[in-house]
Amino acid sequence: MEFNLKKWVQVMNLFAHLEKKHNNKSIDKLKILKLIWISDRLHLRKYWKPIVWDTYFAMEMWPVASGIKYIFDLDKEAINEENIAYIKTYLKKFSYKLISEKEVDYSLLSDSNVEVIEKVYLEFWHNSSSKLINITHKYPEWKKHEIDVNNWKIVRMNYFDFFENTPEQDSIFDISEEHLELTKDIFQENLEFDRLFS
Repeated sequence: MEFNLKKWVQVMNLFAHLEKKHNNKSIDKLKILKLIWISDRLHLRKYWKPIVWDTYFAMEMWPVASGIKYIFDLDKEAINEENIAYIKTYLKKFSYKLISEKEVDYSLLSDSNVEVIEKVYLEFWHNSSSKLINITHKYPEWKKHEIDVNNWKIVRMNYFDFFENTPEQDSIFDISEEHLELTKDIFQENLEFDRLFS
């Protein structure tokens, strides 16, 4: 998957910006990681592709988008100085929190990206990070790795698991079976196309 740093920064910036609108000066690391996972899950189910196309890992307590984590951590082994400067133009980091420093560059986000991010934020913004961690534990893409995770293993997650329903799922993910089958088929076809021509 392509490391689309500028788009990913704008996704993070939009969440930080929305948090500021709700009178929270900053957004913490765990909250933003969880909200991005929820947004990717919903966007994939509705529109056949995730927003950030990151590589997800099931870690001890939650799913983690690895590239987003590199950006948050300003990881100099994964990100060059030019891109770190770009990140700092839009996001100010202190401790485990981010503040939006500049308006969101919406040119890097599709209408469906913005729609889903705003919907997810409005649905979940009032939850604490620990509550969001508990929410992630209901879903197949994390739950199927629970035994491995409890043994301190980090396991790569599969986007196809994001299409699975679970009886405990939040209503935001309630999409008809017909629509899910369609988006899953399109997702599969696009992966096969990419493999053929990459």
